[in-house]
Amino acid sequence: MTTLRLYRHGEHPEQQITDELPATPAQPKNSANFSGVAKRFDKHTRAHENGMSMGWVKRTYADAFECTRAGDGVRGLLFFWGCVGFFGFGSIGVLTVSDFLRTDGVFDVVLLVAFVALFVGMSIIFPLWCIRLELFAPEDLPVIFDRKHRKVYQITRYTQPGLKGLFRPWPAVALEYDWDLVDAQLNVQTAVGPGIAKRQHSLWFIVRRSVDDDTPIDAFTLGNPFALNEGLASAFYEHIRRFMEEGGRHVVRGEPLAKVLRPKTVREGIAQVSPLRGRSFFRWVREEPFYAFVLAVASPAYLIMLPLWGIGNYLAYKTSMPVQWPLEVRDAVGEPLT
Repeated sequence: MTTLRLYRHGEHPEQQITDELPATPAQPKNSANFSGVAKRFDKHTRAHENGMSMGWVKRTYADAFECTRAGDGVRGLLFFWGCVGFFGFGSIGVLTVSDFLRTDGVFDVVLLVAFVALFVGMSIIFPLWCIRLELFAPEDLPVIFDRKHRKVYQITRYTQPGLKGLFRPWPAVALEYDWDLVDAQLNVQTAVGPGIAKRQHSLWFIVRRSVDDDTPIDAFTLGNPFALNEGLASAFYEHIRRFMEEGGRHVVRGEPLAKVLRPKTVREGIAQVSPLRGRSFFRWVREEPFYAFVLAVASPAYLIMLPLWGIGNYLAYKTSMPVQWPLEVRDAVGEPLT
């Protein structure tokens, strides 16, 4: 288990870069195909009638709670796309290059060089990039909301450049933010299918540099965008807002604490990424009709996708690295409550 270094608000080198400021987010709009910022929340205004902890609170302290960002079924998807790139583009590339080698002429040579470059990128570099993102990552990237000190802590990872870091643990750091300089917003992306438009919602927290400088220096997200809608995202933020501003509950009464379930076998890894996840087939169709329709249309491909996704999920957890909060954070929040 690795104990991380803590960077205070604005201390991390990547938070001090000011050469290229982020573009101003788009203003909320009303449109069936709108993608962008749908809503910005106010710490002193109720975001939803009821707050919901959504089962993402992992651990509670006297005046703080910790949220997980390792939802079931999230890992392993990049491993699948890496396999598609290696086997799919690789086999197509070998067949196409063999056909080019039988021809001559300057134009054919130029096409051959261009295709070899594309082949190397999609069948070698892209799968290695997917493996790097998926394997040897921290077991979880939790976030702590501390109302006693009005702080927010998160563990995040940074890419280690070069192939030498491919099969080494991800470099991870712990970051501290001032709660008063953290703003929340609801982002929306629209996925359009045959006769269906599905909005994917995500809850983002934008970190400002200081009270006098509104320059965004960092951002992080919470919750599973595949499970959120506008109401659920607003209710989850309302739970956080009430806890930090009004002394609200750590978790909504009756909701269990989240558990990071590590699949012990490949079979468990496949079961974790299955769309049913313990539900009946008809309940799944009723609750997620858009994804049920997409999978019904693409069922032959999904039968290939599911085992590879599950294997990637298993390998991601098998190679993941447990991390521990820095001593400064543990001293600030105290011991976890039972």
